[in-house]
Order: sequence, then structure tokens, then C-alpha cells
Amino acid sequence: MYVKSIIVEHLRNHEHSELICSPSLNIISGLNGAGKTTILEAISICGLSKTFLPGTDSDLIKHGKESYTVSLQAVSDLGIPYKVGVRYIDGQRKLINSSIGDRMNPKDILGELPLIILSPDFKEITFGAPDDRRRFMDALLSQAKYVYVESAINLKKIIKQRNALLQKAKMYGQKPDEALLDIMTNQMMDAGSTLASLRAQFINEFTPHFLVAYKKITDTDEQVGIVYLPDTANGRTLITKEDFSESYMLAYRSLKEEEVRRGTTLFGPQKDDLEISINGGRARETASQGQHKSLLISIKWAEFTYLRDVRDETPVLLFDDIFSELDGNRTARVLQQILDSGAQTFITTTEGEKLIASLPMNTEYEMINAPFE
Repeated sequence: MYVKSIIVEHLRNHEHSELICSPSLNIISGLNGAGKTTILEAISICGLSKTFLPGTDSDLIKHGKESYTVSLQAVSDLGIPYKVGVRYIDGQRKLINSSIGDRMNPKDILGELPLIILSPDFKEITFGAPDDRRRFMDALLSQAKYVYVESAINLKKIIKQRNALLQKAKMYGQKPDEALLDIMTNQMMDAGSTLASLRAQFINEFTPHFLVAYKKITDTDEQVGIVYLPDTANGRTLITKEDFSESYMLAYRSLKEEEVRRGTTLFGPQKDDLEISINGGRARETASQGQHKSLLISIKWAEFTYLRDVRDETPVLLFDDIFSELDGNRTARVLQQILDSGAQTFITTTEGEKLIASLPMNTEYEMINAPFE
């Protein structure tokens, strides 16, 4: 898929910007604060219903305005037109319209415009907290499999209700309603085991993509790996929904009294982690700065090939100021991967001319200069 055009209104420092995009490489160049990243955020909102940067929708509205609007037109690999528009009025529900329908929920557009996003903020995947790695899985699987989105939404709602029951009982020094707690626990285990089994199966499918990507990016013999670590595994291999359901029941029985005492849920996929390894050691503990960069880029490139295969559609690549952190060798390798993939790519940079000089001769690209109005 590729984006033909983008319209951005009242998003951050953009008043009204219209861009016609190249189906191959788009280089957005300008000084810091010129609105380059906001273009990528606009595409992200159209594909994922939200920006890839921390913050709220209210934060995105241009100062002095009450709403923002972003829209784009795209074309699928089969030549089918696709359009989507998102409007957010401060304090209200997003209004999302697309080729699929009007007044859609955010979950309804996930995966229709497949996106792979790489930003310096994503470095937490390789050395941050477990929550950072869970977000990586959630973001990718939400685009890949609709059932994952449904399970994630249900699980979040059920855990919130279950925690409220436990917290209320703790507050009043009482035991929670046993029958109600059992019902909520069964609901949580059903949604949780679906979600966790999808994660486990995903990592099995994703690993070969990751190994190939790391080899291409680094051209070394370093051994890397990625393993799903369910909170309730206790040394067992958990793959199927039944595996996880059984492990959750065992956890519930052993942790029930402690959950009541502490007033919160103490097991489930919201506590799981990924272990990314290099040369036999945990990457977050042993990897060098250069290895962390290579691991992150490889994970993102593996996301691209995985999502392309699952959705049978070429994702659009959004790279936000990543080349400033890469040496010349890694920059050349990543650029070559991009060009070989045939994917439409948007790259923000403060050094557009320098990046262009790194491109092979006769490379097709569009230079988009910031600032924007």
C-alpha cells in the first residue's frame, strides 16, 4: 500500500498542510520544531487512530484551536483506493470515516493501512521495562489480527472491573463477593488465555523474521533470540489457549488470598514479558549501544516482513529521525533494505541533503521541506 496524499489541519504547529507523496521514498527535511514529525503522526492517526508519541489527543490540537483533522488517500497493492479521515474535537469522541464506513470505532481501521514506525522513543523495546515490550507486541498484533484487538479490549475492561471489586473489599475490610469474583476471574482467564496464546504463537512466527533481519542489518555471526515469557509459566512451555487457561487457574488458586489482601490482580498477560538475547545474554543487560540500535532496527524490519505476510499488503514505513543515531555503515544498510523492499517510506531528518547524498544513483524520491504553515 502507499499513501497518495495527506491533509493536516490544526495538528500541533500545522495550520493547513497538503502533501502529494511519492510511492517510494519521501524525505521530510527541516530544523527541529518545523513540523516534520507531525506529518508522520498524521499518518499514524489515520492508520492506528492515534499518534505514536506519548500524550493525549488534546495535546495535539494547535494552540488556540478546538479540534484537529487529518485525512489521507492511499492505494492498496492491488490498486484499490482507500481513504480515511479522523477529526477530534477537544473532549469529544473521535469521528472516523473511511472507505469501509462512517462513524467508525478506532479498532475498525487497525490494519487497513498497515504501518511500521521507528522512532528514537522506541529504543525502550530492547532495554526498557516489560511494559515497553508488551506494547510492542500489542501494537503489531493489533494490526495483524482483529481477534487480538477484541481480546485486548475485553481483558482491559475485565481487569479494571475485577480490580475495582478487590479494591472496594479491601477498603471496607471485607472479603469480596466470592461468586462475583469467580465470574470475573473466569471472564479474565478466557480473554487473557486467548490474548496470551496469540502472543505465544506470534513470537514463534516472528522469530525467523527477526533472525533474518538481524543478519542482513549487521552482517555478523552474532546469535540473537526473542522468547515470550508468560508470568504464569513456572518453567512450562505455554502455547495454546488451554495451556494458558490451566496456568491461570493454578495461579488464581495460589494467589487468591494475596489478591484479596492487596486489592489487585496479581496474574495474567498484563504481567508477561519478552526476553531479547544476544550471544546468550539478556540484551538489556549485555548489549552495547551499537547492538541495541541494530536489535531495534532488526525488530522493526522483522515487523515489516511479518505484517506484510500476514496482511498480504505492503506496510508503509515511518522513520522519525533515526539516521542521526546511526553510523555510516548502518545507515547505508538500512537505506538499502528500504529500497530493496519496495515499500513506501517517510523519513524525517534535519540533514536532508546529506541523506540524499547517501542514496544510490537514480533513486526515486520526493523531498518535502519544512517548516509547514
